[in-house]
Amino acid sequence: MSVKTKLARQAVKTTAKHTVRGTASKVAHKPVRAVTLLTIGALVGAVVGWLVGRSGGGDDYAAQVAQAPAPTSVVTNGNSTEKSSETGAVS
Repeated sequence: MSVKTKLARQAVKTTAKHTVRGTASKVAHKPVRAVTLLTIGALVGAVVGWLVGRSGGGDDYAAQVAQAPAPTSVVTNGNSTEKSSETGAVS
């Protein structure tokens, strides 16, 4: 395992521990506020996830963008000897 991978895993582990500890601390000190904020966060996350799922913003969208057609015309200089084809290539 590379050093970069080890560091990345350690960062994720540390962040997760910090998040859990902070959440538990907030729930212990101000339970109503903590539960309210966690509920709002969960609802917003669910709505955003639902909207992204409905919009089809996944891999299919990226594939459509990658397969966008090339321009069909090229503007050439009137004095030039260049000629454009239907695909937009200039010769």
